[in-house]
Amino acid sequence: MKTTDLLTERFEQNILGVIGCFDRVLLYGTYRPIQYPKAMGYHLYSEGVKLVDYEKQYANQLRLQMTGRMKKIADQENMEIHHVGRNVRKEAFVSDLLKHRGEHAGIVCILSAMEGCSCFKVKKNRQTGYLELRWSKGKCLNYYVYVMDPDYGLCYLRIPTWAPFRLQFYFNQHNWLERRMEAEGIKFRKADNCFTMISDIERAQSLVNSFDVKVLHQRLDQLAYRFVGVHQLWRTGLHWSIAQAEWATDIMFKSTKILPGLYSELVRTAAVELQCSDVYGFLGKRITEQSSREVSKHFKTLREGTRIKHSLGPTSIKMYDKQDQVLRIETTTNDISHFKHRREVKHRDGTREMKHAAMRKTIYSLGALAEQMQACNQRYLSFISQWRDHSKERTDLRKVTRSVKDDKQRSYRGVNFFHEDDLLFMLAIARAEGCVSGFSNRMLRENLPGWSSQKIGRMLRRFKVLKLIKRAGNSYKYYLAKLGERVIAPTLQIKERILLPAMATA
Repeated sequence: MKTTDLLTERFEQNILGVIGCFDRVLLYGTYRPIQYPKAMGYHLYSEGVKLVDYEKQYANQLRLQMTGRMKKIADQENMEIHHVGRNVRKEAFVSDLLKHRGEHAGIVCILSAMEGCSCFKVKKNRQTGYLELRWSKGKCLNYYVYVMDPDYGLCYLRIPTWAPFRLQFYFNQHNWLERRMEAEGIKFRKADNCFTMISDIERAQSLVNSFDVKVLHQRLDQLAYRFVGVHQLWRTGLHWSIAQAEWATDIMFKSTKILPGLYSELVRTAAVELQCSDVYGFLGKRITEQSSREVSKHFKTLREGTRIKHSLGPTSIKMYDKQDQVLRIETTTNDISHFKHRREVKHRDGTREMKHAAMRKTIYSLGALAEQMQACNQRYLSFISQWRDHSKERTDLRKVTRSVKDDKQRSYRGVNFFHEDDLLFMLAIARAEGCVSGFSNRMLRENLPGWSSQKIGRMLRRFKVLKLIKRAGNSYKYYLAKLGERVIAPTLQIKERILLPAMATA
């Protein structure tokens, strides 16, 4: 087996396949005519609204339109608007609701919450003496409209009730793919937000690759038209951009027996071998003088498994196991301009050129973003594939350190490599002459002064039950078994060459 083989190639017989798609996608909807203070100022001027009347009259009137639309929709749907505090997890609330409601298409619920927001405040410019609009931190009522969309599954639209009304939309492409595969007749099993089995993986991946952003854009505008009370004022100026995105590469194993041991080995190795320069390489960045300050590493045990996460600024790459059957590698970013690709750049003088530039945040960059993130995951997969799998060796080590029983159900304790008697006995049976001609009770008494024949006999029986030594036919001689050769000599070397010298210099 070559060390350059990918993990998916080394375990090909145990793997169903690999599927990649967006997991969490968060989009912002911004009304460009009022997206920043000067733009709102121009709009107020064109409407004949004085700045002194902005907050109490104009902005408050817009707020009433927003709340009025939500109450009207709630009445039409015969549902209550639930107000939730900051200690309530909205996802858990909706999950409990879906257990009784089911997953048929339509509005699931409408939640309201007082949350922080960036808004406009009228303040006096000390230099000019005139009033002006400025960005300010504040709080306003936000509505969360959870919808079971026939195409995109469970998603939500977050609607603030105070200008500039920056919308927030969330969806998960796994839910979208689930519905597309059902329409195509592709069989699958889904647990949480991952697939544990797909009957036609190539076809499923082609469906992901054919994801149409234009259709998504139309659906976003439809939702805004229905739920945003002031949408008609600036409908042509609504711009959708990518706020956060996660691309997940899922390696699906055939059973739950392979991944747990393999993943434990990968996590142990990642804690030791991954360097700062490696993380830069995964995310397609060049290393700088401040690299060690910018990269961080986190371990976290989640409900579905253990996660290892490597962060570089707004972007991170992480690996975790799900359902003991899916190894997920996931790249996440809160700023897609972190990635660069070759695209057309329009300059202020009107000229255009093709160059390597930062990715634009528009939703029409989703295709290019998918390619960049998939490349990050592939580089990470290539790196972890170089690590040697020590799961078999760890299993062997557990065998010799745990207590075992013989055929007569007599218990024998495992080997303690730091216990004096065990250590002396291992040194005696590992001597060169014993490896060549075998060792017996009489020979060992010469190398173990003060030990009785009965004590040596008990140790021989114990090490034989632990399968560290084997008897030579019907004779009274023993040899090291293969397991003993693999375990005893390296352990003694670790003690003599590493542990003791380290303690001497400590």
